[in-house]
Amino acid sequence: MNTHEHLMVGELEKYFFRIFLITTVTVALLFGGGCDKSDNPPLAENPGSVSGVVKDEDGNVYPEVEISLIKGDETLNGVTDTQGKFLIKAKFNGSHELKLKVPLSSKVVSGEVVPVTISEGQVSNVDFIIQPQPIEAHLNFGSVQILEEIVDADGNTPTASNERLYAANIFDPPLGKLTAIKAPDDHHVTLSEFRMAKGELMVSCNGSSAQIHIMLEGMIPNGTYTFWLAYLNKTKKVGENIDFVNDFVFRTNPPIGASNGTENIAISDAQGVIDIVLVHSSCILTNQPALVIPVLYHINGKTFGGGHVPDEEEMVHLLVYFQ
Repeated sequence: MNTHEHLMVGELEKYFFRIFLITTVTVALLFGGGCDKSDNPPLAENPGSVSGVVKDEDGNVYPEVEISLIKGDETLNGVTDTQGKFLIKAKFNGSHELKLKVPLSSKVVSGEVVPVTISEGQVSNVDFIIQPQPIEAHLNFGSVQILEEIVDADGNTPTASNERLYAANIFDPPLGKLTAIKAPDDHHVTLSEFRMAKGELMVSCNGSSAQIHIMLEGMIPNGTYTFWLAYLNKTKKVGENIDFVNDFVFRTNPPIGASNGTENIAISDAQGVIDIVLVHSSCILTNQPALVIPVLYHINGKTFGGGHVPDEEEMVHLLVYFQ
């Protein structure tokens, strides 16, 4: 695994994924016909349209957000483009409902469903204002370890606060090989140190890009970390099993920033604090059910680009959930 919305990072349970491919999508209007029932009036000869923008309170726009125009049994769907704009041409004039599918980890300030009147040959305007929401993050360790990556010297789940931690190979042979999780000063990290990680991430989109403000503390002092993107096709509860074949939207897992892994790197300071802003070339708050940002600690201080993950060189310290 290589190398704003508001998210709270607390203690963790265990989730880990190494899969995802983010794509920049510019989508025009998508139409889907509803059932043709007698509840609806006759089709208009020159029906109007509805347009608008989806943005946050700071004016950042959100692409790839689904909008539905509803009248009776008829639903027409649109998707915002890279500038957060949408346009849906109606089939009927008169009163309709306009519904927003809320982006990941957001709430709608202006109302998720709003009434709109479609007039003959006219374009009605409705803007949606959204607001980032706090999101919980989890340590890659807890009462349930799905991948059993964080272990003690005997390969078991550690329980004592002073136990020294090891990372078990879960992908590369020899499977189960243990690598001591050490800090850059060469001291062996204990469970109590590992559990100190906390903080928040703020993600905001602005058209075809996203800014990720990372504010973490309690990380391994002077440690090398990288940040990744993974999308799930369903939401998950902490401790719930992940099916690596069926639960991921995409099959490869890119870093935040450049695909060669040169822009997703952060070094914590001597107190274990990370406070940086990373930029990604597309909005990462898409209409997928869930986004996870794995935060990897690189045991030997070396990072790597997209592609194969060297198990013995890294482990996941935090998992950040947007869903």
